[in-house]
Amino acid sequence: METLSATTIFWLLVLGATTGWIVGYIIGEQGITLKSNVIWGAIGAPLVGVCALYVAISGILLFSLLGTLAILFLANVFHLHHDEDIGRGIRILKKP
Repeated sequence: METLSATTIFWLLVLGATTGWIVGYIIGEQGITLKSNVIWGAIGAPLVGVCALYVAISGILLFSLLGTLAILFLANVFHLHHDEDIGRGIRILKKP
């Protein structure tokens, strides 16, 4: 059974930052920036990993990898930047 130690937190941070870098590299300019992906990955992996520890799920690295991918997916999908809208000059106006 895994325990919450400095080594576990370190590997969760490394896993999250690496996952964020890979996702940011693959998505490129279509989603949030590479730096934001790395930050969200470094936040998401320890958060999901610690939750998995408290629920007593074994294999927290795999569980946190899947949770980090879900967090990064949601962050990139709901980002409001669309290249085709910027090229056409479409602007979203607020209601008065």
